[in-house]
Amino acid sequence: MRSISSLMNEKLKSNQQTPANKASPKMSIQVSRARSTIMDSDYWTVETIREKSGLGDIGVAPRRFKPYGQPNRIYEIHVDNGVVSTAIREYPDTFKVGWKEQFTLGNGSSVALAFDGDWHRYRSTWRLVTEEKPWIFWVDLDGVLWRQHWDDSTTLAMLDSDVVFVRSIRAWRNQYSAELDQGIVVGYVKKDGSVWYRNYCRQTDGTIIWEIARQLPSVSNAVHLNLFLTNDYRIGFCIERSNRNIQWIITQRNWSGMALIPENVHATLILNEVKLTPIKYIDLKATECVESSLAFGKINFCPFEVIINFNPSIIRAKRVDDYLIEIEYDTDINDVPNCPSSFTISNNKIVSVSKSSNRILQLETADPLISIGSWTITYDGLGGINSFYSECCKPEFGSFSVLATGEPLSASETVIPKLSLTNVSFIRCTFTDLNGKVEKLSAGLSLVSVDLIKVGTNPL
Repeated sequence: MRSISSLMNEKLKSNQQTPANKASPKMSIQVSRARSTIMDSDYWTVETIREKSGLGDIGVAPRRFKPYGQPNRIYEIHVDNGVVSTAIREYPDTFKVGWKEQFTLGNGSSVALAFDGDWHRYRSTWRLVTEEKPWIFWVDLDGVLWRQHWDDSTTLAMLDSDVVFVRSIRAWRNQYSAELDQGIVVGYVKKDGSVWYRNYCRQTDGTIIWEIARQLPSVSNAVHLNLFLTNDYRIGFCIERSNRNIQWIITQRNWSGMALIPENVHATLILNEVKLTPIKYIDLKATECVESSLAFGKINFCPFEVIINFNPSIIRAKRVDDYLIEIEYDTDINDVPNCPSSFTISNNKIVSVSKSSNRILQLETADPLISIGSWTITYDGLGGINSFYSECCKPEFGSFSVLATGEPLSASETVIPKLSLTNVSFIRCTFTDLNGKVEKLSAGLSLVSVDLIKVGTNPL
């Protein structure tokens, strides 16, 4: 309960409690009732997983492939009489199969699990779209903290030693700055009461690694902990100490660009007239000069999900003629300005850009291309090549670098040789017995060799 200040108390005693006297107090009283369990079914769906003696620590995480609707499966890891085991349950469980046991991981005391994934905005709320399987973590009886990507034993590795308790969560990942990724956070308590954590997160070069172990400062005598996310894009550690005090540690915000929904406006600027207002100079220090310039780029008014998901890929880049290279996309092409200055090609020059079909871009070169070879083609993303979603939304193709290749020309030719016999030698034969009335002599060629001479640089 808050006490009333002396200044406020004097205003409450005033006979003229008016805004003019700065004495117009108002009070709002809010009453709430706490329960040990939230009974409203709109908040929680409560079910019994298993009932038996010897059950220990447990971790549960839902799998979600879409940012809306219900999750499609629930994964679980638990300690059953000192043995670490796993289970799954379909959600919703249409056929009432229930929890299905999966595999065991040996003896242990504490467990946790968390899905990796990406944050997607749905109805102004960021929701985690998960991978297919979670990462699981457990502490064995020797105090070793292990991690594994669900049932993939090739990912088994030790995270730390002298551990007694573990928890994990998928923290915030900034969707506009790839390097601002808190990743999967694994927090754990060591035997000496200190609290440590490790992150599985993306680096500036796009790789995902397990970072080194880090110790939380100003924490001692910890016995348990939990991890949580806040709506202002922080991650928090809730730590229970041996004296039963609770300590919170909260990170900085990882919110840049995520707290506001991007708005795109499609605008067209038309200048019908320009008015100049005459100015009278009393003291002219320099020659009067009026300069005007207008630099105005293109603005697309696109739905957020269109811009985020627009990532066209190149299917092939191939030499198709002596002066022509084709680049095929997996996305339809709309406008293709003739922008050769936006393209570069190794050992050659692009002189013309055009579209041959809905998904094929044609580049014409200044010099001929050899039949067999490769050329690096680079596009700076400023040529105005775009796709089509609506009249107000024409997302542009970004910059790229691709290796175009040439293949041997396929051709067939029939050669009819002419054979000239310059010399025929007969061997004298003596017949001791002539059965027939007519003597016949036949000859044939059993071996012919042809020598082909290579002309030019292309193989035969």
